[in-house]
Amino acid sequence: MGAIVAAAVTSHQPGIMMPEKLRTRIYGENDTSLVPGFAEMRDALDERKVDTLVIFDTHWFTTIEHIVAGADEYKGTYTSDELPLLIKGYEYDYKGAPELAAAISECGKARGTSLLNAIDPNIARQYPTINMIHYLAKKTDKILSVGTCQTAEPHNFLEFGEVLAEAVRKTDARVALLAAGGMSHAFPTMDNIPKHAGNSPDQVISPEARAIDERILSLWAQGNHAAVIDMYPEYRPFKPEGFFGHYLMMAGAIGWRNCTAPGRKMSEYESALGTGQVHVWFDILEQDHE
Repeated sequence: MGAIVAAAVTSHQPGIMMPEKLRTRIYGENDTSLVPGFAEMRDALDERKVDTLVIFDTHWFTTIEHIVAGADEYKGTYTSDELPLLIKGYEYDYKGAPELAAAISECGKARGTSLLNAIDPNIARQYPTINMIHYLAKKTDKILSVGTCQTAEPHNFLEFGEVLAEAVRKTDARVALLAAGGMSHAFPTMDNIPKHAGNSPDQVISPEARAIDERILSLWAQGNHAAVIDMYPEYRPFKPEGFFGHYLMMAGAIGWRNCTAPGRKMSEYESALGTGQVHVWFDILEQDHE
């Protein structure tokens, strides 16, 4: 029987894909902590003997249903349409997770969940998936990208997480859930971009956005996922990335309101162009999501 053996909120901010020399030139001694955080996270994935990465992608927006990318393999060249200066001509070649995708589709149909298994290998890639693969995937890992449905409400995301957990148990996969997205996610206007160009938390878009991010980080550290879920109406005006769907889908898969897995930071809390960014690893036990 398969199991969810790891779960994390992960930053995918595109600056991590810059060459180290360029990052050093831009940030100086204040280089991002996200890149070394990925190395720590990869070690943790190895400890849990993970063989499948499920990536909740906050740039892949769907509209009328949850969609999983269920082809056998994905190969191509990626250039970001948003930030082509940072991510361009990136060659990717990785295995999909068709068995898990099919199990999710089956479980979703049984529960009446609006869900599509997209098996077309040409479905567009987005850089949350690309960046996670770059830093966290081994060639032997299977990868399943999950879209963020822009019409979903919190309960829809949480319910999809439950479907995912049920599907994992029908496979033999050892799954890591990677909620690839930021926290508060409001950008400055173009004229104000220079004021928010560094990675200091002081450069998050507003003191209020930083404060609510830090409240959530504190609740995650306590393992109080119920309180984080209840905060959604208060958090939504601060534009959490992907409607906070990446976290909610992950939370639904590891126990919903009953989850008490504490979170520990694998990076510092940083700003990226005014948005809140962090890696948080949740210390789940294999039985926590059953």
